[in-house]
Amino acid sequence: MISIRRKGPLLLGTACALIVLGRGDAARAQSVGFDPADYGRAQLPLRQTTGDAAAYVDQNKGAFEPVSELDPKDGLAALARPIGRVDIVLQNGRTGQQVGASCTGTLLPGDYVLTNHHCLPQSGDLHPVKASILMDYLTLDGKGSRRFEIDPKPVEYDARLDFALARVAGNPTATYGAARLSGEPVTANRSMLVIHHPLGRPKVMSRFRCFAVKDQAEGPDLRHRCDTLGGSSGSLMFEASVAGIALHKEGGLDPKDPTSFNSATRLSAILGRSPILARIAAAQGRPVAAVDPGGRPVPPAPGPAPQPRPATDGPLDPAGMNAILRGR
Repeated sequence: MISIRRKGPLLLGTACALIVLGRGDAARAQSVGFDPADYGRAQLPLRQTTGDAAAYVDQNKGAFEPVSELDPKDGLAALARPIGRVDIVLQNGRTGQQVGASCTGTLLPGDYVLTNHHCLPQSGDLHPVKASILMDYLTLDGKGSRRFEIDPKPVEYDARLDFALARVAGNPTATYGAARLSGEPVTANRSMLVIHHPLGRPKVMSRFRCFAVKDQAEGPDLRHRCDTLGGSSGSLMFEASVAGIALHKEGGLDPKDPTSFNSATRLSAILGRSPILARIAAAQGRPVAAVDPGGRPVPPAPGPAPQPRPATDGPLDPAGMNAILRGR
């Protein structure tokens, strides 16, 4: 399993990620930094050593599966289309210094982008001055990719739940579609799938032993064992019926510690705080009565009746694959 924790030289931008979060567990934040002079480029050059993390990605193709290798007609390729790399330039309000950060974001109906709050922070010294989402970034040369500007001031956000919802210009959903959301509970050992841009690199998916861990704490956080790296922050976690059920936010996995885990926020909690996302989920036929961390019941927005869940995992079959990988 891969995590953001590493020994030796810092990954470029790790210091940026530490500043962005501005809290005690900042070292786990999974945005990845870059030189702000490189903003707008598809391939973000690594100006410093990345330790052995990048080498692991290159040498162990099974950990992250490149989306570029999928048949465009594959259901997974369609699922990945609304997901892109979010690039941000942040400015320190005290010093005026600018830094770059890269996360993952997802297009939603109405031309919104969903990502982490620590990627588009609205508190602390750092504030985003410009942001964009790079779609169809599938190969290092960026061929075929397209960039859309994001309003750096989110229309909704919550630092505790670590989500930010922002407007994106250029009507990208007309080309790339939009993801589906679900507020249903996530049970222990639930199989999942993550599509993301680790280290700001071309889009990949994680499904090898990707599941919610058995021991879950109370509250909105979801513990999972899906492989991620810096740059994976803000990626939706999908379940078998190909709807997003959690928002990945930070690392923590230790391959030598079977009790370790990465962290996400349950979408049920986010829907309880976000009227816009609740309406989107309802319009998609997935209204769920959510309860926010403060304990206030939030009724779902009115919408069409929920669609029945498929009897099996369907063509994605992450649960079936995980059963094979676990030797069942």
